[in-house]
Amino acid sequence: MLRYKQVNKLGRFADDAPDPNEIGADAASALRVGDRCEVQTESGMQRGSVAFVGKMPQTGQTGWWAGVRLDLPLGRNNGSAGGKQFFSCPDKYGIFVRPDRVTAGDFPEIDDGLDDLEEL
Repeated sequence: MLRYKQVNKLGRFADDAPDPNEIGADAASALRVGDRCEVQTESGMQRGSVAFVGKMPQTGQTGWWAGVRLDLPLGRNNGSAGGKQFFSCPDKYGIFVRPDRVTAGDFPEIDDGLDDLEEL
């Protein structure tokens, strides 16, 4: 199938196919480190702060990525990927997504309610 697509210039082999290294460039240009944001994840919408915007060739990934420091421990990492630290946060508070899944805005921080338990 791969050979067929190459010969017939289909999919990523088409003459007008987007450059894989520029995927997400438009959405990435709208994000700034420190922006509050909402992120569309597999488990639903999460809130956090943009902590990284850029390319991650060290991980073997193409295109642009956004690293988000989540408000709640619903992420997958601590800001590192492929053995390289792109931003820092506690374990499970970091996530890397394509920039088009991130919406910057005036989103208040989500309170996990754990501070209230300490008073009991």
